[in-house]
Amino acid sequence: MAENTSTITYQMFEHACAFVDCARYCQIEPNNIKCRTKSHSVSGIVNSAFACEIFIKTLLVFHGVPVEELKCHDLKRLWGKFKIKDANTALSVERGMREWFKSQNENMFDEMLNDISNAFEYWRYIYEKQGGRINLNFLVGFRNLLRGVCCNQLFGKSWSEYEKGE
Repeated sequence: MAENTSTITYQMFEHACAFVDCARYCQIEPNNIKCRTKSHSVSGIVNSAFACEIFIKTLLVFHGVPVEELKCHDLKRLWGKFKIKDANTALSVERGMREWFKSQNENMFDEMLNDISNAFEYWRYIYEKQGGRINLNFLVGFRNLLRGVCCNQLFGKSWSEYEKGE
């Protein structure tokens, strides 16, 4: 891996982690927001979806895809590209999500990924629509699992080890 690729993947990872922090704050710190509204939940969804996007793009750049080729927000399409680059890790993530949901449905991951695939674009303009629904558990679980995969591939450690500075 070239030095330049290494630098950008680390920057992308940190960028995605910042969106995770913002999403998490919107979702679990409602009492610390002075003027809490429903839109804080929407902000959490948008930030989570964007974090997923950046984590997947980080993995793709890590595996040699030029960042200039990754100009979309579609999680399903990005995930498809990642599956081609690292099928074993992708399969492990998909299996991990199914296990986390205790699902016997072999298509569960694909179905749920399809449901959140355009969440970043859809939910950031939710006020223009009649509403929406999203499986927040899947979105957050996928976000957290992707963060862990990035830690493992970029740094050779788990998220908890990275977070503790080990």
